[in-house]
Amino acid sequence: MTKVLKNLLAEYGYNLVALPREDIAPLMLLYKKGKDVKAVESTVDKLFAIEDAALPVIKRDNSVTTIKGEASVVFDAEAGVSALDWLLKKLKMGNLSAKAAVDISHKVAITYENVMEDKVDMLELDNFISSSEPVEGKFNSFKEKLKDSELYVITHILKSNSFSVTVEDASGTQVDVEASIKGIVDANVNVSKNKNKGVTLTHENADTSVVFAFRAQRIIYDQKSWWNVFKKKEAKFRIIDGQGIVLRADEDHATVPLMLEEQTADL
Repeated sequence: MTKVLKNLLAEYGYNLVALPREDIAPLMLLYKKGKDVKAVESTVDKLFAIEDAALPVIKRDNSVTTIKGEASVVFDAEAGVSALDWLLKKLKMGNLSAKAAVDISHKVAITYENVMEDKVDMLELDNFISSSEPVEGKFNSFKEKLKDSELYVITHILKSNSFSVTVEDASGTQVDVEASIKGIVDANVNVSKNKNKGVTLTHENADTSVVFAFRAQRIIYDQKSWWNVFKKKEAKFRIIDGQGIVLRADEDHATVPLMLEEQTADL
């Protein structure tokens, strides 16, 4: 079982992707699965018929200076090694080896560098959701989830093509990981040492980015009031912030509950 010890991004309203990957984007639908959410692998316009409002346009590759240096997740040793191994493979930087053994008492912090954001306009999304109706005669299973308010739509994603790693022991002392990392990564990956004994890994041909965090809106179903039950007009939908959720995929590792300040999350 693995554990996240601290998610600095929660302070900025971002939820974690359990194992970062490329194929996550704004307007994607998510559905609730226990305490987690999973991707429907379709966008919100597939479920809703467009009526009065157009689907929001995705604004890509925006700089996010407000979280510079704060895009960090602190793991226990087991989760940190797992996350590092995953990132090396996804960013085509190399493979983890036995040389990267981390003591079970250590903490591993991964900080994402060169962070960019893709997003949609919240007012435009609100207008689209509140003025649209579900497609008739299709997607009955997910329409039930919609009526149960168990669907979310992604509004913002954070992505990165490089990251830094720091390790500290049980006493809080920084552990030098440069030698171990250099023995793992491929030749086309630059490894630069930081002042806190951590290292930053950057691919020379950084054409791959992974999504590691997201914001989402939960779609709330407002049923007809009893005095409108005989009117033809259907019930409407609205959106609220979806926080404290973790996006998982089938290949993700097992989860355990953890406390992030006042929120309980799984990873």
